[in-house]
Amino acid sequence: MAMTERRFSARRERDDDREGDRRGMGRKRAKKVCWFELNGIEPDYKDIKIISRYITERGKIVPRRLSGVTAKNQRRLAKAIKRARHLGMVAFVSENIR
Repeated sequence: MAMTERRFSARRERDDDREGDRRGMGRKRAKKVCWFELNGIEPDYKDIKIISRYITERGKIVPRRLSGVTAKNQRRLAKAIKRARHLGMVAFVSENIR
């Protein structure tokens, strides 16, 4: 029994040391806030300036983890982008890629 207790206590000490190292290396980031929530508007397919912020150069919709948009507004934004593409207001792919 003494052998197993010693082994587990040594493992705990090593784990504690590693956690201390991790804390020092990482950098805290500012929390991303939804732009639509701040301004009190909903994503709309007619607002091409706003929609174009959330589309990459290749024509892909920017994911939530990068844009900071809430889940609800991300769904609305995706729908608005798809509507704008279908109506021809926004290109599916940029000109330089074609």
